Amino acid sequence: MTPRVTALVNYGAYQAGWFAAVLGAASGHGNAGVAVAGPLIALHLWLARERGRELGLLGLATVVGLVVETWQLHAGTYRLLSGVVPAHVPPVWLLALWAQFATTFRYSGRAVLARPAAAMLFGALGGPAAFLAGERLGAVVLTTPLWPGLVRLALGWSAALALFSWVARRSSGAAAPSYRLPRRAAAAERD
Repeated sequence: MTPRVTALVNYGAYQAGWFAAVLGAASGHGNAGVAVAGPLIALHLWLARERGRELGLLGLATVVGLVVETWQLHAGTYRLLSGVVPAHVPPVWLLALWAQFATTFRYSGRAVLARPAAAMLFGALGGPAAFLAGERLGAVVLTTPLWPGLVRLALGWSAALALFSWVARRSSGAAAPSYRLPRRAAAAERD
């Protein structure tokens, strides 16, 4: 696949996983997000040319997500409506979103993560926006007053994306990576 097609497929897969997780959590089925994100992550790894690097990014994003979301829950930024056994531990569906987010670092998110300032701004705006959307869809409840929580979300996501930018820039080459085609599709493309 070309890098452009790869980025579109990658972005579409991430969005599908995000909506599955958030809508699943909103309907009381938090495991639905994991059931969709898991195969999408597996597909990403199957298509990726450098699986070792991708697995490292997945692990890093999951650990960072655990730290950031645990901090947010302890600080009282939001309450989750499903998938939480202990009240201050992020549910698996939320951590699956962080892992799936890592699949975008070298692909559809490459342009943002290539520039640290852009990555931090994207985190500062995108993190709170994602939680506001999650609240509107019924997956979380942001606590009031709203502004302190939004600032915590902005700080947490900005710091996370600064780290991801640093790591992604060191794990990517100069050229945008592309997914490899399965053997049959590659043979048909050559013909």
